[in-house]
Amino acid sequence: MAESDVTTVGSRVWLVKGSPDDLTPATVTQCDGVEVVYQTDYGEEQRMWMNEIDPNQVKPMNGVLLQGVEDMAKMTELNQASILCNLNTRYQQNEIYTYIGSILISVNPYKRLHDLYDEKTLARYTNKDLGEESPHVFAIANECYTCLWKREESQCVLISGESGAGKTEATKFILKFISNISRQRSGKVEEENGKSIEKSILESGPVLEALGNAKTVYNNNSSRFGKFVQLLISESGQIKGGRITDCILAKHRVVRQNPGERNYHIFYQLIQGATPEQRDRLFLMEPGEYHYLNQSGCVSDPTLNDAEDWAALEQALNVIGFKDGQKQDMMSVLSGILHLGNVSFMNAGGAQVVDTDVIDRTSQLLGIDSERLEAVMKERTMKLRGENITSPQSIDQACDSRDSIAMAVYSQLFRWIISKINHRIKGPDDFYFIGILDIFGFENFKINRFEQFCINFANEKLQEFFNRHIFSLEQIEYNKEGIDWCDVEWADNSECLDLVEKNLGLMSLINEESRFPKGTDKSLLNKLHNQHAKNQFYVKPRVIGLEFGIKHYAGEVMYNVTGFLEKNRDTFRDDLLGLL
Repeated sequence: MAESDVTTVGSRVWLVKGSPDDLTPATVTQCDGVEVVYQTDYGEEQRMWMNEIDPNQVKPMNGVLLQGVEDMAKMTELNQASILCNLNTRYQQNEIYTYIGSILISVNPYKRLHDLYDEKTLARYTNKDLGEESPHVFAIANECYTCLWKREESQCVLISGESGAGKTEATKFILKFISNISRQRSGKVEEENGKSIEKSILESGPVLEALGNAKTVYNNNSSRFGKFVQLLISESGQIKGGRITDCILAKHRVVRQNPGERNYHIFYQLIQGATPEQRDRLFLMEPGEYHYLNQSGCVSDPTLNDAEDWAALEQALNVIGFKDGQKQDMMSVLSGILHLGNVSFMNAGGAQVVDTDVIDRTSQLLGIDSERLEAVMKERTMKLRGENITSPQSIDQACDSRDSIAMAVYSQLFRWIISKINHRIKGPDDFYFIGILDIFGFENFKINRFEQFCINFANEKLQEFFNRHIFSLEQIEYNKEGIDWCDVEWADNSECLDLVEKNLGLMSLINEESRFPKGTDKSLLNKLHNQHAKNQFYVKPRVIGLEFGIKHYAGEVMYNVTGFLEKNRDTFRDDLLGLL
C-alpha cells in the first residue's frame, strides 16, 4: 500500500497497539506533510511524524469495510477489531443485521426502523435461500422452516446476547414469520382451530411479558425468566400446536428490587388499567403506596404505557381463551400479593401484626382464612416426635414468612397461566417442531447475587453449546468427509464450566453447604476460596468481604454470596404450605 493511504486526510486506518490483533479504527484528520493526526473512533487523538510512521503500527483499512460487509465470513481479515468496525459501519447505515456465515448478528437500534418488519418484508424473505436477500431475522426463520423439511428433523433457533440486546423481540419476529408462512400453506380455506392456535401462540407473548418481564437498570423490558417455545408443524407445513417451557423465574423480584428497577410489569398494568369498579373490588391503591413496588424508588417509566399494555394483555387473554372468572381470579391474586407486602409487624412478645385490616383485605383477595394467614407469619409450627410445636417469630422472621408466601403465590400463578396457555395450544406430540430458546442475557450489575450466578451459568452453557456445534462438530464433519480446512482457533470455555459444575466445583459446594443446618453464606465463601483460589477462572478478592468472582467468556463478574444458601435451598415451611 502507498504511504498516502495512511496519511491522506479522510483515509481510514488501523492503529496497532500492542499485539498485531489489538487494532483501533481511526481516521486521518490532518496532514501538513510533516505531522499526521489520527482521530480514533473512540474520540482519542494520536499524532505521528510522517517520517516515523511504521507500517506495522499504522495500516490502511480494507476498502470493503468503508461501505460495510453483509456477510463477514467473506472478509479477508476477520478479527475482533474488523468485526466491531463492520458492525458499527452498518449500524450507522441503519443496517442492524449482519451475517457470519449462517450466524446472524443483531444490534439493537433502540428505535423503530421503517418497513423493516412489514408485510412486504415478510413476503420478500419467504422461500428464499439464506444469503439471497440482505441479512434479516426473517431469513433465519425461513431457513429454519426450510431445513425442517429438507432434513426431516426438528429445528431450533438459539438466541443469545446480553440483557437488552433484543432477544425477546427477535423471538416475536421469528414467531410472526413462521405464523405467516403457516397461513400461506393452509391455502384459501383456513381451519378455524388452526387459526386460533396460531393466534393463541402469538398472543401468549404479551401475557408472558407482563408476568415475567420487568424494568431493570439496563433494559425497560427485561425477561426475568427463560422460555423455550416449540411450534408443532404438520405435514402440510401448518402450525398445529405448540408448547411453552419456562425456567428460572426470578421470584425474589416480587418482594424486592434494586434501586431504579421495577417489579413485574403486570402489577403496574393492573393498577393503571383497572376500571373504577375493579379498583374498588380489588382495594387498589397507587403504586407508591405498596411496599412491594416502592422500595426501588421507581414506579413508572416514560417509555412504558402501563394502561395501554393492560388493555393489550386483556385482549391477549381473551384470544387464548381465559374466561371472565379466571381473569378476575388472576387480578384478585395479584392485588392480594401487593396487599400482603403491606402487612407490617411490631414486637410484643414476638412479632405482632400492626394493622389487621390489611390482613383481612389480603385474605379476602387470596381466598385464605385471615386467622391462619396471620398465625403462620407470627408463629412457626413444627412437628417434633409426632407433636406440633409452635414458637413465636421475630419481626425479621415474620417478614421472611410474608415474603415467602408472596413469592410462592406468584410462582403458582405464573405456572397456572402457562399451563392454561399450553392446554389451549396443545398439538400432536409426533410432529416435527421448531424450537425458539429465549433466556436472560448475560448480566453484570454493581451487586450480583445468586440469580445472576444462575443466569450467567446458563449463558456459559449456551456458549459451550454454540462453540461445540459451530466449531468442534463442524471440524469433525470436515475430517469425515475429507474436506481440506484451516484449523480455526476458538475460545474454549470448558474449563470455566468445570469450575462451576464438576465434582467439588462451585455448584457442588453450594449444594453441599445448603444441606448443612449450620451452613452460612460466610462458611460457603470460605470453602469456595479454599478449594478454588488457584483456579485461573476463579477470582478471590484481595480485600476480605462477601464476594468471589468468575472469569466468564463475556467478562469477569463478582458475586456477593449474601442469600446464596437460602435461595439455593428454596425451601417452603410445612405450615406455610398447609396454608396454601
